[in-house]
Amino acid sequence: MNPTLSASMMSMGVPDSRIRPRNQMAQRTEEIRCDVLVMGGSTSALFAALHAARGGAITCLVEPTDWLGGQLTAGGVPAVDFAWREDAQGVNTKALHRERRHNHYEFHDWLQAIGNPGDCTVSRHCFLPSTLLTGPIAKAVAREKNLTVLHEAVPIGVETKVADGRAIISQVAVVRRTAKRGGRFAGYERPFSEAIEDWYSPRSSSYFHKHRCTLLPRKGREMLLVEASEFGDVLALAGAGYLVGEDLFEGSTEQAYRSRGQSFTATFNLSIAKDRDTPNTAGWAESRLRRTHRFNLGSYGWEGVWRYRRLKGCGAAKRGQLSVMNWRQGAVNNGNDYAGRHLFLSYAAAARTIDERRWSGGVDVDALLEAERLSQDFFHWFVSEAPDELRPLIRVDTESVQTRHGFYKFPYLRESRRCIGYGKFLLCAWDLSFHPEPTGFPFPDRLATSVYDYDFHLLDGCEEQVEQSAHHWRAHPKPFFLPLRALSSDSFANLIVAGKSMAQSFTVNAATRTHPSEVVSGTAAGVVAAYCAERGVDMHQLIDHMRFDEIQKRVSRYQPLRWKIDSEWFPRSDSGVMTTRYARQEDWDARWSDSLTAYHNRDFLYFPIPDRELEDFLDGRWLGQARLEEVVRGSQRFLKCSKKVGFEILAARRGLSAKVVAEADG
Repeated sequence: MNPTLSASMMSMGVPDSRIRPRNQMAQRTEEIRCDVLVMGGSTSALFAALHAARGGAITCLVEPTDWLGGQLTAGGVPAVDFAWREDAQGVNTKALHRERRHNHYEFHDWLQAIGNPGDCTVSRHCFLPSTLLTGPIAKAVAREKNLTVLHEAVPIGVETKVADGRAIISQVAVVRRTAKRGGRFAGYERPFSEAIEDWYSPRSSSYFHKHRCTLLPRKGREMLLVEASEFGDVLALAGAGYLVGEDLFEGSTEQAYRSRGQSFTATFNLSIAKDRDTPNTAGWAESRLRRTHRFNLGSYGWEGVWRYRRLKGCGAAKRGQLSVMNWRQGAVNNGNDYAGRHLFLSYAAAARTIDERRWSGGVDVDALLEAERLSQDFFHWFVSEAPDELRPLIRVDTESVQTRHGFYKFPYLRESRRCIGYGKFLLCAWDLSFHPEPTGFPFPDRLATSVYDYDFHLLDGCEEQVEQSAHHWRAHPKPFFLPLRALSSDSFANLIVAGKSMAQSFTVNAATRTHPSEVVSGTAAGVVAAYCAERGVDMHQLIDHMRFDEIQKRVSRYQPLRWKIDSEWFPRSDSGVMTTRYARQEDWDARWSDSLTAYHNRDFLYFPIPDRELEDFLDGRWLGQARLEEVVRGSQRFLKCSKKVGFEILAARRGLSAKVVAEADG
């Protein structure tokens, strides 16, 4: 290794072990050069890769399984989530989100062609993964001659450097695996909890041949890297600034790990066999943990849960039907949605696995195992609750998921590591909910539209602990926009993020984690990556130079940048926004208020004064420290402060603690 390069990387806080190849690498190696490297496994990754290739960039997609599509396929949620609320602050988001002009056009057409073969109740589109895999996805990938897909590959190392004063990711090492054993489900004999460490290990095993692949830029070029994986591997491996789990407060970029976040699910399919002789090939025995769980079907009943995410069949439950099991009703953890412990390791624990050269996604393998056992428990209980005539016919369907163990190939995740954007930018709840127009904040650098509720499936015991970031944002999101800055990284100029790894708060992730949002964020990331590769610029330069119009023209070929609400397009005009530099929006409106008794715009909070309670509370602790400024708006006086300080004040006023919780050691 170049000593100078090593020293520069150490000065960035990236230890040598994060850059060196592992000592135990498999002997066979290969190099692949590309303009755009997409770290995949998610729905957003698929669309990022397709649109980068369509933009003319030589693109490589690293996919951890043999199924592209993320939660649409391998992640086990082939039931697409669209907005369903008929009155979100006066806007009928359910009706808006049905229209093609408010969706990614191609994705909308895919779904319309597929329809709803499962006649499910949770979505307008529930289907077998094979329908999407062998149809639209296969055809779309085959058309892109600039796209190379590395199936069954995961990242294990990232090399970074400083070039022209910019920190960039220069190359990525991945390990590719090939199944040694034959059979219909070769490579997917073991549940994910048992196989994950083998997937990431560079050593060949009794299950896989392994070889190392290094992804590099083409000669004389700089590679653009799109992080759209389900684990956010590159953020940790590269030492980029990122967040995981519940934020310290809305808008905070402090790494305050508290082992609190979203639940996840080991999804599986059930089928109703045509006769009792049909074997149950998954071979799930009675789980040893079954008696520790208490399940119920809530108001839905057995038939309602069966139809909720049914993938095949219509009408009443009967022979020949198939349904995916991913159950939780409201805030009650009464199904196989696993909420026992946080999937992601703490910042320190994840870093240790990198330093010790044993990176396996930076996740808690025991949590994966417990999630699988919970799903097995739920299976046995759910079958016991079935109508008498169906009970002997219900099977774990291995054929539809193409695994011997019966689970989908990858768990269904509701969160990932989230990047800290350029200039410490985070997309926050006030951007989605509190703009005075019928939409969220109309970013001048917007590249996508989306809409959904803040959909929290919180870990056990966390319901009351997300007060600052979640439940006290009372208003549901309006139709909102995703800006270019949400796709950026403050740490690396050539890093682009999409899907659940976007620069966003924990709260916002709960509204953007669904299929349509992943599709449009991935598309935007792919278009931006291709543009940067073509023009020889990076994300930081793109944002600094405010080259939004050119990017928006390209993105608008595939997806909308405006909403039509009550016969009027929003935003009405960019003129008022573009006259002020995007980084500091000083204009504000009294309607930008929330349940926290303060007003705000994108960057500051304003407390109305005189306020005897506030003055008594402050009592010199904040005044005089140059952190509060008195301003006058019309005839009203306010104390103005940063979002961070403002939320500390609000938290303290409500008797909450806003101090950083010590990171868990393990």
